[in-house]
Amino acid sequence: MPYKKTTWLALVFGSLVLGSMVGMLLASTNSTDRELSATNSDKPISTSALHIVNEEGQVRAMLGLWDGDHPALLMGDEHCDRRAFLAVYGKERTGLTLYGEDCKRRVALEVQGDDLPVFVLRDHLDTPRVQVLLNKDGSPLIRLYDGKGKPLWEKPNRLR
Repeated sequence: MPYKKTTWLALVFGSLVLGSMVGMLLASTNSTDRELSATNSDKPISTSALHIVNEEGQVRAMLGLWDGDHPALLMGDEHCDRRAFLAVYGKERTGLTLYGEDCKRRVALEVQGDDLPVFVLRDHLDTPRVQVLLNKDGSPLIRLYDGKGKPLWEKPNRLR
């Protein structure tokens, strides 16, 4: 039963976060007739990055290639240039990372290179404290870490 709850919660949380980000991005666009006619063109727009700025010209989001090759969406606010980061890191992983008001990582949801999902919660010092993942056989694994990132407890949960 904990496997189903953990998986369900991770999927719901990830869907809500991703849906909210896409919704905010789409809701913030205000197209003119001229812009709409350009998007209906059969010629694509090509660029290496798209910066979304507020009325003061401060960048609040960036869609681009984070290392010149891999796509990423970075969103920030007046306190931190990154509050949410969605990226494809090549074959090694794809992930969504959420940052706190202090600009440190708090939550990461990733699919690793072996195609297995991992969910990590971090403390205010950016230290991993909780990790939930799936093993290759599909069984869940929960790990808890101390304040220095050293493993404290691990629970493989094989339902029978």
